Amino acid sequence: MRTALFTAVTALVAPVVLGQERDPSSELYTDSSSNITFNTWSPSPFVTIGLALPPDALETDTDEFLGLITCSDPAGWCGVSLGGGMVSNLLVLAYPSPSNPEKILTSLRWASDYGPPIEPYNGDAKLSQILSTINATHYQVLFRCEKCLGEWRQGEEQQGGSFPSSGGFLLFGWCHASSAPFGEAECADKAEVSQHDSQGLFGAEVTSFTLAPSAEEYALWAGKASGGMVDDECVA
Repeated sequence: MRTALFTAVTALVAPVVLGQERDPSSELYTDSSSNITFNTWSPSPFVTIGLALPPDALETDTDEFLGLITCSDPAGWCGVSLGGGMVSNLLVLAYPSPSNPEKILTSLRWASDYGPPIEPYNGDAKLSQILSTINATHYQVLFRCEKCLGEWRQGEEQQGGSFPSSGGFLLFGWCHASSAPFGEAECADKAEVSQHDSQGLFGAEVTSFTLAPSAEEYALWAGKASGGMVDDECVA
């Protein structure tokens, strides 16, 4: 059965799963093209997630971050939830363009309930790509996500929110599917997705390794996000 980015799997929100992945090992990674340094976590063989936060994010809650998603399945899609489980959390979807295999499409999504439909996000959060790459084994996308941490609005109402960055801990959900999006997949906001093959939660400890070295450096990194969301051929 075709379902949404994340399904109603009890294990996704059960404490035992969170306990198993509470402190995955992290690794610093500097992208050679952008020179952005991310603290990265690999909670799955299929998904790596990276974060770079403003330098004062442990003192003052930030509402934005620079992100990295690596999906080790060049034919499928990967998704990240910015607050843990699927419902009422901001979702990031990434997959290769069906018409241009060298381009990675991205979309912000929202779910009011477990299962379909996955709604295109309709709020003030903004996703802008920095760059993307793809090869025979994986694809990777770097992006800036503004108003993506803290409280989220879907439509006119506040609907959810992430853990505060000043607490030193952020909770994420992840999922991966080997099947490609279908339907109007040339437009990331209209693409449909099948049941994921794997999913889970992990907690990211926010330390100095997750912070940019200075406000000037973060502004330089964030300024590289000028290409928009890259949702491709979205014709009304």
